[in-house]
Amino acid sequence: MVTILCPTDFTKGSKNAIKYADEIAQRMTSHVLLCHTISEPVSSAFSTTGEESGYPTKDEIKRRMKKLSKLKEMKESLEDNGWGISVSYETKIRYGEAQQKITHLAQEEKADLVVLGTEEPQGLDNLSAHSLADQVAQQVSCPVLLIPNKVSFKPLRRIVVATDLRGFCPADMSVVLKLASYFGAQIQLLHVLPKENSMARKFSMEELERLSKRISYQRVSHHVEVNASIPEGISQFCRKNRADMLVMGAHTTDSWAHLFRSGSEENHPLPLPLLLVHAKRIRV
Repeated sequence: MVTILCPTDFTKGSKNAIKYADEIAQRMTSHVLLCHTISEPVSSAFSTTGEESGYPTKDEIKRRMKKLSKLKEMKESLEDNGWGISVSYETKIRYGEAQQKITHLAQEEKADLVVLGTEEPQGLDNLSAHSLADQVAQQVSCPVLLIPNKVSFKPLRRIVVATDLRGFCPADMSVVLKLASYFGAQIQLLHVLPKENSMARKFSMEELERLSKRISYQRVSHHVEVNASIPEGISQFCRKNRADMLVMGAHTTDSWAHLFRSGSEENHPLPLPLLLVHAKRIRV
């Protein structure tokens, strides 16, 4: 059973991300958890953990009922569109800071994946160390999948895993391997050198080959690119090879945020789902 946590603020971006998450869920036995956090201050009727400790005000009741109603509608819509595959859906409301509540909920539910949507102009165009995506990715122990607003689900044929060859742990690629196995996708291990160096290239290829042997998957290829800008090198490779998903280390905010800014290559953000793996697991 794969547990997928889908935070939503009911914007177009978050709804799009939930659709993408559901496409993944429909392809494996999954539990999809839809959650919404109410960040505005609430009365002392609620404790700091978000649990009721008294009687909420009428306005709080109305807000909560409205949010619960929206979540219920989303849940029913997903259930109606099911393929008959074993997917269960659940809804939860939390009070407090979104980053904190999402992180706690992911831990409580032992989530295997957190899926977040991004929406312009506040979406991936303005990612920083203080963004929700970055904060969540840094603190949860599971991968975080970012879905740009204009990206819709399509079968995964090529999954690019960009790595600097340090801290790579194949055991933590379970989600990637499950997706790759289902679609028969090719996993492309990519390392970008800042400048051409024959010895560095040879070493990089040997390391990529060694890493691929540790991955229990047949369709793995190795690639070394050269670009003074690591993010641009990754972007160019993904575009050239028509990648369907990119996997990077969550800690490299400058690198993965750059890939999705409108000021990047060709003045367009990279139109790909981005799977962020915990900093201790895959370094880029």
